[in-house]
Amino acid sequence: MSLPQRVLVVAPTRPLARELAAALKSAGYAPIVVSDFVVAKTLLEARPDFLISELKLGAYNGLHLAIRAAGQGTPAIIIGDADPVLQAEAERYKAAFLRTPLDPERVLVLMRAIPASSRRKRRSPRKQVGVLDAYANDVHARLLDVSYEGMRIEATEQELAALPPRFTVRLPLFNFSCRVQRVWTARPSAEGPGVACGAELSTSDADTAMAWRILVDSLPGAALTT
Repeated sequence: MSLPQRVLVVAPTRPLARELAAALKSAGYAPIVVSDFVVAKTLLEARPDFLISELKLGAYNGLHLAIRAAGQGTPAIIIGDADPVLQAEAERYKAAFLRTPLDPERVLVLMRAIPASSRRKRRSPRKQVGVLDAYANDVHARLLDVSYEGMRIEATEQELAALPPRFTVRLPLFNFSCRVQRVWTARPSAEGPGVACGAELSTSDADTAMAWRILVDSLPGAALTT
């Protein structure tokens, strides 16, 4: 069973924020509700599964967030008054546009209809590796598979939940460490009590990135097609 998908809700209109949060929780999502653009921009860096934002956010607007969401493959829904120009602008950045007054059920229907293919695509193949010890900060974990962009690790739900959005992964056997950013968390089916976490490299250090690519190439394992 997968952990609840995280939905960043940016809504300065309090009744709308409460209504959306209640509907999302009832549908099994994990809403993160904020009203401030600057806070929302920071939380978006943690790569939630969805972004839902009002169009009007003070000096900014939800389209600024939609642009950032599009760049990282996060599906976005923008909510605002009827405006064909702004709607076209939202769709230009691959964001859906819903007009007010809003029925939260329309949001849920749209979220369920957003295909997985709209998410960011992996740029290199994954390789399943054997049982390798890893440490996420100080959390003992198991490396499951790797790609040039990142890795999948497994630990307990409580341990992974305690990790910040960005953390350090160490592979003691190879004397290697790098900074990563969590992209998703889910419970693998029929793979035991652990919870898997997908993470991508989060470093501007070219030497570290190259060392990781060399390590990925050298690890024995089987290619994965999904």
